[in-house]
Amino acid sequence: MSKIKSLFIVLLAYFIAIGSGYAVILYQDINPLYEILIADIIATVVIYLFSYYFKNSSIYDPYWSVIPPFLLLYWIMISEYNLFTSMLLLFSVLFWSIRLTFNWVRSWPGMHHEDWRYVDMRKASGKYFEISNFLGIHLFPTLIVFTCCIPFKYAIVSPINMFVILGFLICLIGVLYEIISDQQLYNFKLKNSGIIETGLWKYSRHPNYYGEILFWFGLFFYGCNYNNMFYLLINPLLMLLMFVYVSIPWIENKILRTRPNYSEYQKRVSVLFPEISLLKQFFSKK
Repeated sequence: MSKIKSLFIVLLAYFIAIGSGYAVILYQDINPLYEILIADIIATVVIYLFSYYFKNSSIYDPYWSVIPPFLLLYWIMISEYNLFTSMLLLFSVLFWSIRLTFNWVRSWPGMHHEDWRYVDMRKASGKYFEISNFLGIHLFPTLIVFTCCIPFKYAIVSPINMFVILGFLICLIGVLYEIISDQQLYNFKLKNSGIIETGLWKYSRHPNYYGEILFWFGLFFYGCNYNNMFYLLINPLLMLLMFVYVSIPWIENKILRTRPNYSEYQKRVSVLFPEISLLKQFFSKK
């Protein structure tokens, strides 16, 4: 199946998923937080059904970046929002969403290709794969992202303050960090094989993940105030833990299987935080 046809199927899947979620909202009259959560889960089920039918869980991958703008629009539609704060937040979320979705579209060859992580999970899970497929690949990320988008509810009603400005700056830096690191990796793969150790990758083994984590902490600052700070802080911390203990070990174990010399790179460069590598380099010169 061609890439164009594959992308059309994915677009159709998301159109049906978002429409199904919207239909749920129209016929519910409950707490808005539960209402949008149910809609989010229904949309995830629709995407799972497409993944199941086409035997390709990579159909779910864009969900991570496509759905948050719709979650934000939901809160804007039902709230008496602060215009300036909401516009700043909408810009941050769309900037992040468009970048991440574009990066997926650019890198995904089509329906004949499934992310290697899902291929490994199929082999490991055997006949129980569909359980881990729905719960692990589809539902778990949906719930993590939904949780991390809860600050939308508080941010859009906030006047401009130091938390909003800090949130905007952290989100902006995070997305720019992702753009630069992704482009550096893309350019490297066009001409080279092996391990990239230049640019931002000289200071972090996963600078794209570092930028992603910055974005989610930025959303936390957008929505936090002195009353809900500790309540909302758990959201980006969950995202950080998922990257540190699930995503990064998974991909690094795979790299080590194919490139044993990666272990030397691991010794020299921080797994995530470039600040650690910079400090090491600074003190090594003294």
